[in-house]
Amino acid sequence: MPSPAVVLEVLDGPAAGKVFTFRGQDTFSLGRSDSSSLRLVDDLVVSRNHLQIEIDPPRCYVRDLKSANGTFVNGERIAERLLKDGDTISGGRTLIRVLIEEAADDPLDCIDTPGIFVSLTNTDLMEPPPTSVRGYKLAEQIGSGTMGVVHRAVHPQTGEVVAVKLIAPSMIADDVLVKSMIREASLLRQLDHKRIVRFIDTGVESSHVFLIMEYVAVIDLMAVLRSRKITDRIRVACGLIRQVLDGLAHAHAAGVIHRDIKPRNILVSQHDDGLKAKLADFGLAKSFADVGLSRFSGENEIKGTLSYMAPEQIENSRYATPKADLFSVAATLYTLISDASIYDFSEGCDSIESILRNGPIPIQQRISNAPSELVKFLNRALEHDPAARFRSAAEMRESLTQLAAG
Repeated sequence: MPSPAVVLEVLDGPAAGKVFTFRGQDTFSLGRSDSSSLRLVDDLVVSRNHLQIEIDPPRCYVRDLKSANGTFVNGERIAERLLKDGDTISGGRTLIRVLIEEAADDPLDCIDTPGIFVSLTNTDLMEPPPTSVRGYKLAEQIGSGTMGVVHRAVHPQTGEVVAVKLIAPSMIADDVLVKSMIREASLLRQLDHKRIVRFIDTGVESSHVFLIMEYVAVIDLMAVLRSRKITDRIRVACGLIRQVLDGLAHAHAAGVIHRDIKPRNILVSQHDDGLKAKLADFGLAKSFADVGLSRFSGENEIKGTLSYMAPEQIENSRYATPKADLFSVAATLYTLISDASIYDFSEGCDSIESILRNGPIPIQQRISNAPSELVKFLNRALEHDPAARFRSAAEMRESLTQLAAG
């Protein structure tokens, strides 16, 4: 079955004649930046980061990155726009035509993945969510997000408690979300570490794709940290981040990049011997909502994730490497300690261009008496140039030893 595709034809400008074809989820950026998909170093009308196109065939969405001279669709200046077949995009001297090739059939007629075969119909989509999966009885909802909802579930015979993630019924027809959830399962099969939420099973129940994971009795970490003096808060936060880096080192060794590390994806639980952290949600790695792009939503909805993204990942998600994960870990630590974002999201300072130009706010401006070792650590970990950051999760973890010891 032919898959849907988005084709970008460069009709005019320095790169006239080039054609870019996308059959999967991707991003396309235009500008003078080294990481731009279409780099136009000689076009002085183009900003360093001029525009970005989110591609999720057959859907296509363009956003102006607060460029100096604007982005235009069919001659009209826009901030962001969902594109149609035949639309033209212009930035600087470059004109691009968008061609959208629809799939011949419903892309979700069948999804064939290891351990899962689904045949979805309109009738299936109307079915209520399951009350149990793989013998686990669903209990209360404990979370929700882009992918759907998460329930606590109990096995009546064994008493085992797990977490079950379900794609929301209204989202089940979205091929990208289904594939993202299945990707998470395939990634987690490779990972076996005490600092990573354990994968148990995946499949389909009542036409709902599900993912069964280890259950973590999470605490409100920010509430715990806010109740502590700053020296203790730094010690506790650094200790938890060292645990996260343990798990991340294991993931990187397995060739897995998380791409979405932030406080929400670090599950912390209370034990007799202290707080324990586990890294969760590898499946959101490439969804548009969580790589600094809007997934066809407004800019205000993406600030939370932008707060933890490395510059190279903001510019183009394809450039995410283990070094981008390390940047996100540092940005997460910064927030746990200061209860603030690394970037300035005040009025007039919230554009991607501004973030990339100005960089993180020094921690000393958030905490006047920040220890010099913490300042040194964050300055290195949040460097714009990936080569200037820590070389690995293990090296970064070791650097936190003294701070975690208090």
